[in-house]
Amino acid sequence: MLKGVVNVHGEPVVPVKLVLNKRPVSFPAVIDMGFNGYLSVPRKTLVRGRWRAIGTEKFEIATGDLVEQEIFLGEIIFGTRKSTVIAVASGARDVLVGTKLLKKTVLTLRRSPELTRLCSRELIHL
Repeated sequence: MLKGVVNVHGEPVVPVKLVLNKRPVSFPAVIDMGFNGYLSVPRKTLVRGRWRAIGTEKFEIATGDLVEQEIFLGEIIFGTRKSTVIAVASGARDVLVGTKLLKKTVLTLRRSPELTRLCSRELIHL
């Protein structure tokens, strides 16, 4: 099970490990249900971590504008799964998890008096 928290900005955050220079490095990642890619990662992190630049892609953002951004290929560990994924390079500071990375995952948001938590369970294939 993957556990996370809702941060002070009201954003659900879970850990994700990016394999940078052949070593897994943990980052807090904001779950962005409006982003249908795998990950959005600060460009400098991708370059320094030696992810492979594979081109550019156009995306429609929330305003309806089309933007063209670099995309990179690399490895991550998300929960118990190690995967090769495509990441969108961003100028932001946050790592964002998109809905493609959440495939086969059930997210449950629970609020308790002590702490608000975000829990994730992988679906079992029948």
